[in-house]
Amino acid sequence: MNWTVNDGNQPIQEYFIQHMKNATGSWTYYPEQIGGGNTSYVIRNLDNNTAYEIRLSAKNAMGMGNMNTWQGWVRTLDKDPYFVPEISVKGVTLNSITIGWSQPPEEMRDHVHYYMLIVQNNSTTKEAFHPEQSMNLFLFTDLQAATTYRFKVSACSYYTKQCGNWSKEANGTTMDGESSAPENVSLVCRFDNISHTSFVYVTWTPPIQPNGQIMHYNVILRGEASFKNESGLMQKIYSEPKVKRVEGKQHSTRFDLVPPNTNYTVKVSGVTRSRHQGEEATCHCTMPPTVPDKDKLARFSWRKLEEQGHWLFKLLLPRVTERNGPICCYRVFLVKLEPHQSVADLPAPEDFHVSSYEEVHHSKKGGAYVAEMFESNSLISEVFLGDGQTMHVNSSACDHCIGLRPKLHLHKTTHLPISTTHVPTAATATLPEVSGNMDPPAVSPSVDYFSSTFEPSLEPIRVRRAESTFAPDPVPTLVLPQVPVPSMSPPPPHTSIGPVTQMDIVGGQFPVHDGQLDSNSNYTGFVEVIVFGPEQMLLPAYSGYFMVLKPGLQVLQAAEQSQVLALVLQVLCALILIVLVLLLSLCLLQRYTKQVAEAQGVEMTLTNSFRHLCRSLRGRHVLVSASPPDMTPIAKADLTMAYVERHRDSDYGFQHEFELLPDRFPDRTTRHSEARENAYKNRYPDIKAYDQTRVRLSQVDSVVGSDYINANFVVGYKERKKFICAQGPMDNTVCDFWRMVWEQHLELILMLTNLEEYSKTKCAKYWPDDAEGDKMFGDFGVAHVREKRYSDYIVRELKMWRTCGSGIKDREKEERSIVQYHYLVWKDFMAPEHPAGILKFIRRMNEAYSLEKGPILVHCSAGVGRTGTLVALDSLLQQLAEEGHVAIFNTVCDLRHQRNFLVQSLKQYIFIYRALMEVAQFGDTELKVTELKSAVEKLRQRENGKDRCKMEDDFEKINRVVEDRKSFSVGGGEENRNKNRSELVIPYDRNRVILTPVPGREHSTYINASFIEGYDNSESFIITQDPLESTIADFWRMVSEQSITTLVMLSDLGDGSKKCIRYWPDDEISLEHIHVKYIQSESCPYYTRRELCVTNTKTDENVVVTQFQYNGWPTVEGEVPEVTRGLIELVDQTQNHQEAHGGSGPIAVHCNCGSDRSSMFVALSILVQQLHTEKRVDIFTATRKLRSQRHGMLQTFAQYEFLHRAIVNYADLHHLTEDPA
Repeated sequence: MNWTVNDGNQPIQEYFIQHMKNATGSWTYYPEQIGGGNTSYVIRNLDNNTAYEIRLSAKNAMGMGNMNTWQGWVRTLDKDPYFVPEISVKGVTLNSITIGWSQPPEEMRDHVHYYMLIVQNNSTTKEAFHPEQSMNLFLFTDLQAATTYRFKVSACSYYTKQCGNWSKEANGTTMDGESSAPENVSLVCRFDNISHTSFVYVTWTPPIQPNGQIMHYNVILRGEASFKNESGLMQKIYSEPKVKRVEGKQHSTRFDLVPPNTNYTVKVSGVTRSRHQGEEATCHCTMPPTVPDKDKLARFSWRKLEEQGHWLFKLLLPRVTERNGPICCYRVFLVKLEPHQSVADLPAPEDFHVSSYEEVHHSKKGGAYVAEMFESNSLISEVFLGDGQTMHVNSSACDHCIGLRPKLHLHKTTHLPISTTHVPTAATATLPEVSGNMDPPAVSPSVDYFSSTFEPSLEPIRVRRAESTFAPDPVPTLVLPQVPVPSMSPPPPHTSIGPVTQMDIVGGQFPVHDGQLDSNSNYTGFVEVIVFGPEQMLLPAYSGYFMVLKPGLQVLQAAEQSQVLALVLQVLCALILIVLVLLLSLCLLQRYTKQVAEAQGVEMTLTNSFRHLCRSLRGRHVLVSASPPDMTPIAKADLTMAYVERHRDSDYGFQHEFELLPDRFPDRTTRHSEARENAYKNRYPDIKAYDQTRVRLSQVDSVVGSDYINANFVVGYKERKKFICAQGPMDNTVCDFWRMVWEQHLELILMLTNLEEYSKTKCAKYWPDDAEGDKMFGDFGVAHVREKRYSDYIVRELKMWRTCGSGIKDREKEERSIVQYHYLVWKDFMAPEHPAGILKFIRRMNEAYSLEKGPILVHCSAGVGRTGTLVALDSLLQQLAEEGHVAIFNTVCDLRHQRNFLVQSLKQYIFIYRALMEVAQFGDTELKVTELKSAVEKLRQRENGKDRCKMEDDFEKINRVVEDRKSFSVGGGEENRNKNRSELVIPYDRNRVILTPVPGREHSTYINASFIEGYDNSESFIITQDPLESTIADFWRMVSEQSITTLVMLSDLGDGSKKCIRYWPDDEISLEHIHVKYIQSESCPYYTRRELCVTNTKTDENVVVTQFQYNGWPTVEGEVPEVTRGLIELVDQTQNHQEAHGGSGPIAVHCNCGSDRSSMFVALSILVQQLHTEKRVDIFTATRKLRSQRHGMLQTFAQYEFLHRAIVNYADLHHLTEDPA
């Protein structure tokens, strides 16, 4: 009972309830005391299924009030109401879980008014209340990611203010969220002296808050370097990001072969099972400089010239790029050779003992001396050597950058002046000028000064030779003393005791002197380049020796002329001998193979003879092949490993196995194909029909050859199915083709070629279209009944009859129905990119086949490549299903024994392996519309003891698929970097949208957009990122050039990196040569619809664009819509609009990066078309195909699960779940 009190009297102290049972006539007081504060009460202990009259009175301090009687009788129920809801988890995100529960039965509806819900985990408990509604769903938010929660619910009543029994608990786990940044990131830049390469080593520890299970880490390395380029100008470059995916259990990785002299930044982030990239941790390091690459030091060259009676050497000294490290000094060493000495007799340049010009030219043994020296800033590209003029300036920085040094012996202690300065270590540092000398260190007597050691006693400049365990040609390092430059006091005068071996030594080196050359001696030379290394070290590098030159005129002796002439004659004689041997070999080969050919009854040309010789030399089978090897079948579980092993080394395993396939057999002949009267019936001269298995037509009027057609019988797995493999009909064989269909009682034709490919005719059109009516082919008439287009193929139903006269009316009574399956997307000699299409085609073929329909006629163009691949796949699929293993090589051998060259190319042979591997891995993933709901529910169920359901397992399989790497060099280039919102979502080169070039503007063809194949395998969609301020003009150029009439916007409007700016005008705007004008807009329940006119002012072409801006996406990044109705409505509207406007251009779809939301919309659009056309869907295959066309597509399980929910709801809304029959 519920009541109200409208009384201004004293407070009520107590209520009294009386009830009277029907037909008793007496009132009974309810025995329990009811306090004055109550306004409702539950009367208990009444009889069931009994009518009562109820009345109520109240008492206060003044006394008892009047009775108030309820008008009418109230009947109790047969039994107490009892309802316990059944609860289940309906959806999860990273921070929310939606639960649902069952509705109360009809008789309980008036007793259940609201529900009490509780969510618990080990640390928290939350309560919630939800009113009774037609749909019992409740969303718990603000949950922790990757956490399991327990849910329960009970039904409550406002009458009793009580709730019933709790439901059984249901468990739900939130999705993984974004992890926090990894901890303790360490970055080490190091030069490996063994491999002589630079590498970066990264380590880290797991994030403190992983928010789920870390599946892998994304490690991105970027480099930045500033250096002086080959033109002498400072250049700043940014290296292309190197991205590594590291398994979640590993916490380190290494980047090899990275450039030196570079500042590196690494970013490490964890990726959880939801495929969300977490927060990034950043670290920096600098790769030390090293010597220039050897190829950069190999560009020096010289020649001799005469000037005013003196001979000089002109050295071309191009600047060496300082990419590997800043260069301090270039030195040019001239080497005077001894008589009869060559460069091969000299030590390596870095091991040469350097002398002075005077000592070299006064000694018969020659030697090396410094002829010129340049610091990096004053390098001269053309140097004249031997002119007596030295370009070196004494104040040059080269005085402090010394590599090779003189070897001399001092008899008494000598003080040498040594100038020192700080050596810059950064890549951009410059050497300051130095004036004055520091106090010289004392040099002990008898100290060797040469290329590897220079060891004065006090703080010396020392050359440190790399240990023997380093690279074969180690880089010497020179360490400079740390002596500050500023505030240097004037040096005391130094004294020299005794002569220093006839020369003055400055800074531990001989003076630079470019004296005149000795015209009677040979010269070579080399260049020394000194690089500022790490920690104030100097790194010397050396070019190779120059070409040996001799100053003066070159005199060619008579003996030398005769030697040259003799050499020419010897070469000519050798060439003549080789030609004679080749001619003799070819004659013998032709004679031998002709005998073999006559014995087999086959034609053998010179080309075939040479081909046979090559095969014999390769160890392949001889002309009459021996039995091919019998290879062991491959178990179903081993197919993936078998494919991977053969795929290594550029498919070497596949190629070796394919070459073992026999081309011919000793028990097979082709006389009928080679007969003169039948030669014109063969499309290709080398594709012939074996006599033993050929299809024989009935002979017409005893005409020789009228029984011939280029077709063979081929049996399938265990001879359960028979095929006829034939070439595609030609204009002159179409009548024979239909005669074969009639005589062999064929009802099923598989056509695997298009009529034209690569601008060449591949097959004659042997059937009439609907508009052509009946058509006669000799004695046979063919009529078009109906046809239906599917994604990859067309099914045509034809009617065929035989005439007894010469006209269409003179037909016999018997008519036959012929069904043709025409596969559309398989080019000659190639293999389909995705096996799913041809596997589906084979399933449809087997569904249509029965023994009563006779053999299956299969043809492509030649009737061997694509035809053989399909027949082989059909047989092997049956073997895999029944035996659990496949004998691929043996099966193809058996097929080739029945028709030559079946499975014609290596790509087709590899495709058979790949298709079988995918069947073994994934199975049949198609879902029939009549079983759609139950099939999806089954995918969601978890089997006993398993952590994941079948749907999650399927998505994990998709994640593990390794697709062939595709290039994205254009979008990833430095020039287009600022046009991408994310470096992780860049279009592949093969299917990117290419804009028309803008004259005078470089890189104007790029936009971050990709063509995406629709249901019919055409470029039906364009997925692109939200326009940036700098790319709005490019966006509208794309809309105009691609004739886009339907535009779908899935992002949120606003400012910020995750929002989309308003890229359309309020009125109109001109962007370069594109003019955009706003027309009108309309607000709909799930989206806003706008119309805009886009005009190309250069061509005066305009297109009216309808933009659909979707409004129902969650604002939380990565989440999917809770309900599917909105996106379903958007898909329907865009497809209807596209069809209504002719669909000339693709549908353009954009979201933030052009990945997650766009991929869901496109996937749902494709699945909707498939559902309507085929009455089946394949969400697994559609997801795989989309992911192979653009980065970032359908990356999370939530998106994959949403597609299943959406397509089930779509089928229900459009009543497609009814039996299509």
